[in-house]
Amino acid sequence: MALTQLPRIERLDLAVLRLPPSHPEAERSGTAPVYGYVIDHPDGAIVVDTGVGSDNEYIDAVYTPEPVGLDGALNAIGIDVADVVAVVNSHLHFDHCGQNPLFYGSGVPCYVQQTELDAVERDQFYTDPVWALAPAGQRRAVDGDMTIAEGVTIVATPGHTNGHQSVAVVSDEGCVVIAGQVVWHADEFVDERATAGNVEAKERRGAAVESIRKLKALRPRAVHFAHCAALHADGEGAELRLRSPDG
Repeated sequence: MALTQLPRIERLDLAVLRLPPSHPEAERSGTAPVYGYVIDHPDGAIVVDTGVGSDNEYIDAVYTPEPVGLDGALNAIGIDVADVVAVVNSHLHFDHCGQNPLFYGSGVPCYVQQTELDAVERDQFYTDPVWALAPAGQRRAVDGDMTIAEGVTIVATPGHTNGHQSVAVVSDEGCVVIAGQVVWHADEFVDERATAGNVEAKERRGAAVESIRKLKALRPRAVHFAHCAALHADGEGAELRLRSPDG
């Protein structure tokens, strides 16, 4: 049975990063917000991206993160960590998986594309592996699209990384997409642009544009991102319009 109503979806303000001069977005903005999201699903809360962790000397020195505890962010909107039944990481860069260890040992499954797991194993500088790699019994390696709960589907959206994924929440009321870092700025999604700042590898930019179009084809009522404001649309999502982060 499909969901009749869209569940509550809340943005979690999980960190602010200071962008080093080498970051492609540093000139446009010296800092960047880090957003996670929680789907208050009838079967239990589903967290999408967990923000930045602690005690990584390199990340602390380069990005000077100001993290917010995921448990506190959830409690502030009436959700206990014990209510969480699944974690989805859009990808395994440090600012998207940093508080995964909060759930390690709990049995909560952590969904990520196998391609991302391979990247962590292959490249010691890809991320913080302690944050990124859930215990084997909790790790759920995804290959493409996968439905993980009624009305909740992981959607493979390669571009920013080869294994990037988004989440679509679908009900009789329509669709909402949590797009992670499909783009850095919302206007890139509207214009269907894969920028050098968000997709460093030129060979992945075509796939990145196709991923944007794949999400747009779902005709979402709203699209949420990891580092910028949400997009929203009235009606059936024919025209997506920019909305400020707090508006």
